[in-house]
Amino acid sequence: MGTEFEHKLVVVGDEWRDAVIETSALSQAYLSTTPGMTIRVRVVDDAHAFLTIKGKQVGIGRPEYEYEIPVDDARALLAMITEGFPITKTRYALGDPWPGWIVDEFAGANAGLVVAELEVPTEETPWEVPVWAGENVTDDFRYTNAELFGRPFSQWGAG
Repeated sequence: MGTEFEHKLVVVGDEWRDAVIETSALSQAYLSTTPGMTIRVRVVDDAHAFLTIKGKQVGIGRPEYEYEIPVDDARALLAMITEGFPITKTRYALGDPWPGWIVDEFAGANAGLVVAELEVPTEETPWEVPVWAGENVTDDFRYTNAELFGRPFSQWGAG
C-alpha cells in the first residue's frame, strides 16, 4: 500500500506555463465514490490506463493503490458508468523553478477550474507556495476529482 501526500492549490496566475516540461490529456470517471473510498478509471493520452483505489484522507495523506490496465478494458469500464460528469483535463508537469508541481486545467463540465498539486514524501516535508498559486484547497473536498465528478465546477453557483 502506498500513501499519497499532496498539497492542492487553486491556480490564479499564468507564470507556471513557462515551466511546463510535459503535457498529458486525461479522461476519467468513477466506479465508486462512497465516503472514505473512491475507485477511479483513468485514460492518459489514449495510450495508458489505470485503475486507482483511494482511501479516506487524513491530514494531507490518503492510502492509494494504482494499477495499470489495458486501455480497452478502461474504455469498457468507462462505458459502464452512466451517472456523473466525466473528468477531462490537460495535465502539465512543471520543471524549474517549480519542479514536482503539476497543474490540471479542466475542460467539460469543470471548465474554468485550474488547480495545482505537489506530492511530497511525508506530511512534514517543507514546501513553498508558488507565485501563481492562490487558495490552499487541500482540505476542501469540493476540489477532489471524485467530488467534481458528482458536482462539477460549472454547478457550484447553483443552489
